[in-house]
Amino acid sequence: MKCKIFYLIVLSGLLVSCASRKNDPTTFISPYSAVPPPVGQSALVYGLPQTRLFFEVELVRTVIKRGPYAEYANRMLGLVNVPTSDTDTWQIKSVQISDRREVDNSKLFAVSFTDYPQNIDRLLRFTREGLLMDLNIGNVLVNNRDLGKYTDDFQLVNMLVRNTSVERVDTLYQTVDLDTAFVHIPVLQRRVISRTTEELARDAADQIFDIRKWRTDILRGDVDYPADGEALMVLLNTFDRKEEHLLSLFIGAKSETRQVITYSALPDTSGTPVELFYFSERSGIVNRGASGARAVWYTINGATAPVSVVHSQQAKNIIYYRIPQIVEVTAGIDRNILVSEQVAIYQFGNIVSFPLISQ
Repeated sequence: MKCKIFYLIVLSGLLVSCASRKNDPTTFISPYSAVPPPVGQSALVYGLPQTRLFFEVELVRTVIKRGPYAEYANRMLGLVNVPTSDTDTWQIKSVQISDRREVDNSKLFAVSFTDYPQNIDRLLRFTREGLLMDLNIGNVLVNNRDLGKYTDDFQLVNMLVRNTSVERVDTLYQTVDLDTAFVHIPVLQRRVISRTTEELARDAADQIFDIRKWRTDILRGDVDYPADGEALMVLLNTFDRKEEHLLSLFIGAKSETRQVITYSALPDTSGTPVELFYFSERSGIVNRGASGARAVWYTINGATAPVSVVHSQQAKNIIYYRIPQIVEVTAGIDRNILVSEQVAIYQFGNIVSFPLISQ
């Protein structure tokens, strides 16, 4: 007795018949079991397809550092809506839905035959890997790509502001006792004192105005030695960088990083929300029950109850196939919908039979 077993996936519904063998052999199909085919027959095992969904979630982390001179931004530079505190927030930028077809191990059928059916290759397709798949993965994280480097210890450096301390010279008078009178002799005393934050902010603001004036004068040609060509571009770029650094002392610094995470789900119910993961605006993806955690879910809408053929223990000269059903797949957080797309879901479709035609 020989038993050749292959794992297959059914092709699309286009069925084309081929010429039969001269003796018009009979083919039997039955649900797959450990029972071997009769003596003298071979068996070919295949599975009906099912659809696995993938949700690619793009997360964006935004970190804002308050500028050391933020409180003077409006008074000295006329800037409004300047960050007044450090913030660290997460946001779900987008969600994309994709799908993949795979074998349904709960719907395996054995095709028993004496002679290989002539049109079986047109009904079924062999996969390169033989479709030996592990289907018990549930909703799991299958990919995690960090697309940006981030460090939370970056600082605003006051590199362009002038000296943060000044030397002050005070005149003191020393009283000297002479024989006939008291004489006041002036004595110079030098000491170094730190400048106030307001003074440093004013210094930075003055430099910003100076840079803007220099840039305007150069563009107008109102200078003793005008620059042109590449020299002009280098000079202007230098002014832009210095102004940007000085402005960051007032408006702060902003850093963004992007992270893409893909979740897998095997839908088996319709109309009931299924939780994918939990999200927090403070920490990004978190565990259930964490502070501020909100459930990100998906649901299947528009699916109808499938009407399938009754699987007999053994049917003659037919083959079973599953026709997918077009449904609406929606993902969201709380009551907000993030994405909604139409997807062909095989496990929600009807199981039908097609004849193995002989001509």
